[in-house]
Amino acid sequence: MTRVLSIVLLASSLTSHGQDAPRAIVINDSSPVSSPPSYHRVSSKGITLHLVKFNSRDYQLTVVDQKNGPSSEWRDSASLGKARKAYAVINAGFFTPQGAPLGKLITSGVSRGENNSSSLGSGFYFSNTAHAGIARRASMNDVINKAKPTQLLQTGPMLSYHGAAVSGLSNERSRTRSFLANDGAEQWLIGYAETATLAQLGNALTGKKLADVTIQNAINLDGGRSSDLWISHSVRNGKKTFRALWNKPVRNFLVLEKN
Repeated sequence: MTRVLSIVLLASSLTSHGQDAPRAIVINDSSPVSSPPSYHRVSSKGITLHLVKFNSRDYQLTVVDQKNGPSSEWRDSASLGKARKAYAVINAGFFTPQGAPLGKLITSGVSRGENNSSSLGSGFYFSNTAHAGIARRASMNDVINKAKPTQLLQTGPMLSYHGAAVSGLSNERSRTRSFLANDGAEQWLIGYAETATLAQLGNALTGKKLADVTIQNAINLDGGRSSDLWISHSVRNGKKTFRALWNKPVRNFLVLEKN
């Protein structure tokens, strides 16, 4: 979408009678304007996906972590989203049986957790005031030191990277899945898969154009009984919740808010 802004200025010019007459000067400002967040239900490779599309120029994902463990502040995505008047909320990273974060995270500038060397920490989401992205674990220290992210969530496995399939994804344990994906730039998707293995989900996302977003990078979030996506009425076609009755409380969330 492109916004064309016309500004009309009145200047003075002399008429033949020596009187001032108004003269219009029109300045056209053509600059891109992103659409508000929107909900999309799509199918890819036989997998049903529920997606929230947003542009990171105008909206951001905030990492909200419960310092005292799962359900110590928020019982689910809906309660957190309504309290913060968010656009959408999805469950985020993995956590230990004791409720500690299983991986590095930064929430509004506060660092918690430790580097997770397993496949469940093979990548990370990060953002600062200028940029948001998905990257592999090997670059995490460089990103932290150079980009100074205010938000960071280590999770995994990676499902797609730079438009290429990720090898070694498991084709066992079909279950609900939560994930993040982007086009390598400013178009993002928050995703909930109804049921899929990791390999099936990677295949359904890699290089596909879903909700008009051509996916370059995608990363898995905690899934199964942790999968919990809430979408507010402020999202176009929204006001939806995807959460099973048998879900368990989670440690942290990603909250979609205005920049």
